[in-house]
Order: sequence, then structure tokens, then C-alpha cells
Amino acid sequence: MDLGQQDFNRILFFEQARKNAETTYAKNPLDVENLTNWAGVLIELSQFQSVRSDSIKFVKDAVSKLEEALEINPRKHDVIWTLGNAQTSLAFYTEDLEDAKPYFAKAMQWFQQALDEDPGNQLYMKSLDLARKVSFWFDSPFICFIFH
Repeated sequence: MDLGQQDFNRILFFEQARKNAETTYAKNPLDVENLTNWAGVLIELSQFQSVRSDSIKFVKDAVSKLEEALEINPRKHDVIWTLGNAQTSLAFYTEDLEDAKPYFAKAMQWFQQALDEDPGNQLYMKSLDLARKVSFWFDSPFICFIFH
């Protein structure tokens, strides 16, 4: 992977944020904001992995942090929304189209739940709308033909 200076700086930033989150977690494992931020950092770092399986591992680690956060506060809408983002990432990292579809379906469920918890949130509405469009697009016979 050929990284420019801007990407290199982003990696350094997110690596430092990950270390900070780990330190904060050691001090207070019940900090929902920290768990949510940590998960977001892992999702960002997943984009810079040179092997797809490593990217998936980062996102699955993020999902576990988010699930942990939901155990502490099950109605925290930003955690729920981030779970939708994680599912979307997993879908895009999945090579087989049929295997990716359940991730998009789960993302839509998470985005809808986030919107239910925070009605009127424009970001959540847009995320849900995009997930629906992508899911519809992936169900298109033409797209299935292209990817197979």
C-alpha cells in the first residue's frame, strides 16, 4: 500500500488515539464514550490494513467494544449508529456479494434503531437512507452479474 504523507499522519493520529483509549479503558472500563471512540478509531484504522482479513479483524474488534458499550448503556444512540457503520464496513470488506448482504441488512437495523432513539437526527436518517440504497443496489440482477 502506497501511503502519502496525509495518510501516514492519519495513521499516526489514530494509533495514538487507540493507545489513549486502551489506557483510559484500563482506568475505567465502564466509560461508554471511550469504548465508542475506541471502536471508531479501530474502524478508521481498518482502512489502512494491507490485508483484507486484518481489516475485518479491526472492525470485529470495534464491534466487540461497541457491544460492551451497549451492555453499559443499551439506548446510547451514537453507539448504535457506530455499530451500523461497523456492519457497513464489514459488508464492504466482504468479497462475496451474497456474504455481504447480511451485513448491509444488519447495518440498516442498527441505523433504524439509532434513529428510533434519536428521532430527527439527520446523520442517522442519511445513514439509513444510504444503507437502503446500497442494499437495493446490491440486490440488482445487473450488479450481481457484474460481481460474479
